[in-house]
Amino acid sequence: MKRLLTTLILTCICAILPIVRAQATGMDLGTNETGRVLMPWADFKKVTRWDDRVFPGEADRGQFTVSWKEVQSLIGIDIPDSDTANLKLPWKEFKSLLEWSVREADRKQKEKEKIDPSPVSYLILAAEYQSGDVSQEGATFTGKFRINVLEEKGWKKIDILPATVAVSEAKLPEGVFLQLSGAYYSLLTRKTGAIEAEIGFSTAVTESGGAYSFSFGKVPSGTCVLDLTVPNKEVEIRVTGAQSKLAKVVEKGTRVVAALPANSAVNVSWERAIPEAAKAPAKCYSETRTLVSVADGLMLGYAQISFSILHAPTRQLEMNVPSGVSVLDVSGRQIRDWRSTEGKLVVQLDREVIGAFQIEVKYEMSQNMASGKATLPVITGVGVEREKGHIAVVALSNIEIQNDETTGAHPMDVKDLPPEIVGMTSQPILLAYRYVDPKFQVGLKIGKHPDVDVLLTVIDRARFTVMQTFDGKRITRAVYSVRNSRNQFLRLTMPEKAEIWSASVAGKAAQPSKDTDGRIILPLVRSEGAGDLASFPVELVYAEPGVPPDARGAGTANVTLPACSEPILHMMVQLYVPEEGRYDDFTGTLRMVEKFTSVGGVDAMAGNNNAALTLQQTCAVAGTGARPIEVQLPLSGKLYLFEKVLVLKDTQGFSYTFSRLRR
Repeated sequence: MKRLLTTLILTCICAILPIVRAQATGMDLGTNETGRVLMPWADFKKVTRWDDRVFPGEADRGQFTVSWKEVQSLIGIDIPDSDTANLKLPWKEFKSLLEWSVREADRKQKEKEKIDPSPVSYLILAAEYQSGDVSQEGATFTGKFRINVLEEKGWKKIDILPATVAVSEAKLPEGVFLQLSGAYYSLLTRKTGAIEAEIGFSTAVTESGGAYSFSFGKVPSGTCVLDLTVPNKEVEIRVTGAQSKLAKVVEKGTRVVAALPANSAVNVSWERAIPEAAKAPAKCYSETRTLVSVADGLMLGYAQISFSILHAPTRQLEMNVPSGVSVLDVSGRQIRDWRSTEGKLVVQLDREVIGAFQIEVKYEMSQNMASGKATLPVITGVGVEREKGHIAVVALSNIEIQNDETTGAHPMDVKDLPPEIVGMTSQPILLAYRYVDPKFQVGLKIGKHPDVDVLLTVIDRARFTVMQTFDGKRITRAVYSVRNSRNQFLRLTMPEKAEIWSASVAGKAAQPSKDTDGRIILPLVRSEGAGDLASFPVELVYAEPGVPPDARGAGTANVTLPACSEPILHMMVQLYVPEEGRYDDFTGTLRMVEKFTSVGGVDAMAGNNNAALTLQQTCAVAGTGARPIEVQLPLSGKLYLFEKVLVLKDTQGFSYTFSRLRR
């Protein structure tokens, strides 16, 4: 509680003190030898707004009373139920608090006005080294320095020049002295603020192989400029580490002004400049590798043109383009633009080039095949000193190419062509030429042969499952494994009186149709794959009335299979007949076998007796909108196998006799 009261009193006194001091300065106050302020009691009561009516007689007893409400307003707090409280303070304690408040206020004012010490004693803001006489024996300089001394008290030592140079004179401000101390010339001073100093010094010049040089260390500075004049107008001056350098010829010789980084030394060398040779025009040599691909009515060209640019760089290259040639594309590094007009191809580069440079050009030219002759279109350089190249010719279609009249170029063996031109194509190169003069002409004889139709659809396997009933009727399921590239339909010549029950292509129901020749046509899809096409199934189910057995249960059956418009590589037939019958005299175009032959690395699956085959086919009745019909037909009985390898659009079949088919 005592600590709290003391804190409140101090806060109150510190708040009243400025008012007391301010009003006291306007009164006629006396002072004694101790430096104390003497204030009449009446004035003090005015300053403190003392009211004897509130606290009568307390001043006479040496006490001061402050209401708790005034203390709260001074310190900015509010304590409930304390309006009637008062704070009494003896005069002695009040006086001690006044004295302490004065001392505390003075201390805070001094701390506020206190200056932070500088992190460094001085700064060399700028240094300039301006040369005087420069000769083979030595060089003189005037060093000009601008310095800002930051430290206020005591002597300051400022390193200014290395001890390796010889100081000849110094222009220093009053109170600044030059001293040689250790490895540096230093400035000694007690001054503070800006200082400018000029010091003249000399450094030795050395010679080696006709080149002269000098060097000296320097102290770090904010900016550093070297201003050097060499008494010779035909010299090449090098300043090591210069961030910028400006050299020009003046009346006294060659002057160089260079900006140096802060921590580098001054290192300068010069020698007699080599006269610059007169610029010669650029000379170009070219070597061209051209591949010409001949197609029906069109020639496609691809050229690699390698330039050798000598003497002077260039930003533009030109080439001759034969009449009728259309340039499609020009590629290469640093190409900015190109244009082909009036028999010239002009290529602009984004910067000058010299030495080896390569351009690749793609072009085409229409060709009238009726004449049977053509001239090879080859792009060559313009204004080159020497031109040489190689030409390769390939065919892209069934055309025959032969050499015709040729001038300026020489036929050559294909195997002697450069590997770069051989690698341009996967086609066999038919003709090859070389030339060493841009004025040449290569003629060709081109013969166009008629095209021959090729196989677009093939049936790898055709499997027929034929079931004969007791009454001679037959039902057949045919499955064709088809590979198709462009044909739209598969055409089948059906047996007489055959009734189609269902058809599907690639697993989806298909609607059979008839062509003008009465053949059944089924729409095909294209096989998947780019090279080796994949096969897909085409399935057909049909029924025939057949030949019923006679009264003795005997008869002859003739089985005719559908004739296909496409070749069949392997035809297989499974014949199911009733178990009770007897069957003889098998004849026909197919061969009876015990097991199907393996064709194309695929084992054909052989059937066996008592096998059951379930046919589930989707039938679509045109125009009826009927739901799909599932046909389930169990197969049983004796099984006979027939096959034939390679069936070419002809009708296949077989016959046999039967007996003992009485029911």
